Amino acid sequence: MSENKKTPKPEEVPKKTEVAVAKKKTPTVIKPVKKTTALARSQPLSLWQAFDNTFERFRNDFEDLLFPANWSEVYSIVPEVRVPVVDLEDHGKEYVLKAEMPGFKKEDIEIEVQDSSIAITGRAGWKYDKQSKSYICKERACETFSREVALPEEINIDDVKADLKDGVLQVILTKKAPKQKRKVTVK
Repeated sequence: MSENKKTPKPEEVPKKTEVAVAKKKTPTVIKPVKKTTALARSQPLSLWQAFDNTFERFRNDFEDLLFPANWSEVYSIVPEVRVPVVDLEDHGKEYVLKAEMPGFKKEDIEIEVQDSSIAITGRAGWKYDKQSKSYICKERACETFSREVALPEEINIDDVKADLKDGVLQVILTKKAPKQKRKVTVK
């Protein structure tokens, strides 16, 4: 091999000049968010969001079914059912139950007593004559209700007394064996 070729020295090598060339920018492509399907895997957060959306649609559809847009017109036709408010007082040897029942007659009230509960059923309102069909408008209705109250102690069902006065029903329920109470002083 011939050694005629000399390797150039670093000083002898011509320098290359660099020219700056602007590169074309490639547009960034934003990938669309995949909708979850039965076949695609979903992230936990999107799964919960889809779950919430489904129940929100269900709730809205259910409310539209129960409460239509013209609910105020429908509601004015439905009669209001009165359920009496009840107070239960402990008088030591007996309980006193008071229920507000305006418009009720004694004959329209039924009271059923068990050892540990009392049930009050009432019926009040206007009763229409079936033979007379000349009504133009019938808005008054007959109302019934049933209310049961649990008692903390057993009562003697033979000693129950009831009285209706000025729209307030008062029922006296005698306890079977009143529990003893004792006051304790703090030292």
